[in-house]
Amino acid sequence: MSNSNEGEIALICIPDISGFTRFMAENNIEFSRKIIPPLMRTIINSNTLKMSIGEIEGDAVIFYRFGALPTLNDLVEQCNNFYNNFNEQLLVLMKEFGDDFQKLNSSFKLSLKVVVHAAHIMSTQIEGLHKLIGEDMVLVHKLLKNSIEEIEYLLLTDKLLENYSKEEISTVFSKYNVLKGTDEYEYIGKVAYKYILFPQNNSVKNN
Repeated sequence: MSNSNEGEIALICIPDISGFTRFMAENNIEFSRKIIPPLMRTIINSNTLKMSIGEIEGDAVIFYRFGALPTLNDLVEQCNNFYNNFNEQLLVLMKEFGDDFQKLNSSFKLSLKVVVHAAHIMSTQIEGLHKLIGEDMVLVHKLLKNSIEEIEYLLLTDKLLENYSKEEISTVFSKYNVLKGTDEYEYIGKVAYKYILFPQNNSVKNN
């Protein structure tokens, strides 16, 4: 096993499909193969920040990037791209396979949330497989299960936001209705974050 990038800060970004478990449980594998792979490809192809892919799970893509973080504006725009492109592709699929959606009782809407964090993690090779390890990788997975009631949102941890100036945060957040949240996880403790609901409306201002 060999490690690289030890101690470097990394951007961690996880677009996650909400409703995936229900979709897979209610539908046959043939229909799922028509819907899920195109949605996952759309997420991957929307990677304008040129992040690396750490792992592709059934309902999520784990993106990461070592080195200098993007501007906060570019980061939020990247997450907007994930959301908008995902929903455009979903609409195309619902039109193309409309009969299947109705027949298989799948007219409920799959949706997307995005969790973004920055932390010191390690990139490692284990038996030829590339893996990201560290306490914060555990944390970011935990954050996919949080107390936010809505299902479409961008979550930015306070630890991520510490890397940006107050002026930059204020400028970017002035475009959105930014909400605060905190969750507590066993062995990790309390984790504070800000979140913005999708779809993001630039006319909505933060009070």
